[in-house]
Amino acid sequence: MVEMESSFVLLARVGDPNQAMLLRARLDSEGIEARMRGEALGPYRLNVGAMAVTEIWIAPERMEEARLILLAADADAIVAGVDPIGFGPSAHPIRSWVWWLVAAILVAVVGYARVLVFPT
Repeated sequence: MVEMESSFVLLARVGDPNQAMLLRARLDSEGIEARMRGEALGPYRLNVGAMAVTEIWIAPERMEEARLILLAADADAIVAGVDPIGFGPSAHPIRSWVWWLVAAILVAVVGYARVLVFPT
């Protein structure tokens, strides 16, 4: 794993800074010290694409316990009917409407080509 300092190791990269803060709070509530690092935490709050990625760092001896907490957070999100950490519409809001636009254009092109090839 990539090392931030000699005493901390990378646990996760999260696409939304708010989810990273919630994850850190959950780790802190379990007694695991966590540190966050990312462009979205700076004074300009860059939160687009790769600039929105926030890293969660923890002590290496707490890695297994922290992974179980991450797994529990994902399981809780699935049971609650929301997207697991780092996935879903909040990670890439542009994707869903782009696919609908591409599908609509494709249907229009195929329909127009059919009219040209098979005129009635």
